[in-house]
Amino acid sequence: MFERVRKVSDEVTDPRFRFVRDHHIHQATRQLMDEIFVTFHGADRSFVREFQTTGFSPRVLELALFAALHEQGHVLEHTGGAPDFLIGGSDPVAIEATTSNPAQGVSLEAAFEQLPREQHPLVPADLDDAEAEFVFQTAKALGRKIEKRSAQGHAYWQAPHVQGRPFVIALESFHHLSALFHTVSPLANYLYGCRDVATRDAEGALVLSSEKVTEHWRGDSRIPSGLFARPEAAHLSAVIFSNSATASKFHRIGTERGYGPQDVALLRYGSLPDPDPNADRPLNHAYVVGDYGPEERETFSEGFHILHNPWSRIPIADGVFPGFTEHRLQDDGLILTTTSRPDYFTSSTIVFHEPDAHPRARGYAERYQDAAAG
Repeated sequence: MFERVRKVSDEVTDPRFRFVRDHHIHQATRQLMDEIFVTFHGADRSFVREFQTTGFSPRVLELALFAALHEQGHVLEHTGGAPDFLIGGSDPVAIEATTSNPAQGVSLEAAFEQLPREQHPLVPADLDDAEAEFVFQTAKALGRKIEKRSAQGHAYWQAPHVQGRPFVIALESFHHLSALFHTVSPLANYLYGCRDVATRDAEGALVLSSEKVTEHWRGDSRIPSGLFARPEAAHLSAVIFSNSATASKFHRIGTERGYGPQDVALLRYGSLPDPDPNADRPLNHAYVVGDYGPEERETFSEGFHILHNPWSRIPIADGVFPGFTEHRLQDDGLILTTTSRPDYFTSSTIVFHEPDAHPRARGYAERYQDAAAG
């Protein structure tokens, strides 16, 4: 793939693309992307161009989603048009991928350069406002896809090759430097029109109840909640969400497969669900990529969540997406979440590039774990 994308002038390429293409530390990223791209028959010339220019992050999402569907054993039908993925077989599904993006003319690279040195780019300065913006931006991205019509006047689910299949929108947020900080929870609140409320009983045990959400506010603006229950979403069977379908995922998985140079080590740290049923805080965890056996390796399916629409005209059967974390609204208003293995709420990847990269990364991981335990 990277040989093909060199055809576009560097004057118009995305700096993130150039960094992955040219830098020594991303050897594993390039090799893994090239391997996957060989079998990614849905990519056309516009994909190749956008991957290196104005659509780097959205195209990485598509490549990661393709890899996840492939590892799950799905047979993908090639249409040469929309939607992005058509799953064949006994449980056919149509998937269209989209992203929330910065406002026109806004440069995330420039915003990064202007950040105070002590501020982590992943963590919003104002958590409440950032979450409200996340809901508004994801609502806008989903609305664009629901409202879109083809030249023939067809919505996605009305196209002849899609009719009768569940229709799904896959979503990732890139509208702000800290957009990937947000987990699936605020999106679930918007889609289902309710939120979980945690309290403690007299014995101190955690008790979950459901609270109805009718609208979402940001400043003086508001939007209605509960997209899934609205008439315009009757043909939307589910939403797939990820905050980790990025170049870092390819970097980590490529490193696990031994594609990286010896002087590069990766440290991943972040927050995981606590298996304790009375826990109301996540677990902080860190590890050095590759310091474990093949059975513990990261999969492309990890980090993808599928939120099922209980009011959809064509629901998705159980087990169609093994490896995705699944969310279903229950009769009591609570959301049942099932997953095959622990899945990070959010995480960051630190790259060490030096002769003793691996010992240094292990030292950092140990100190992080000690601090989390203490």
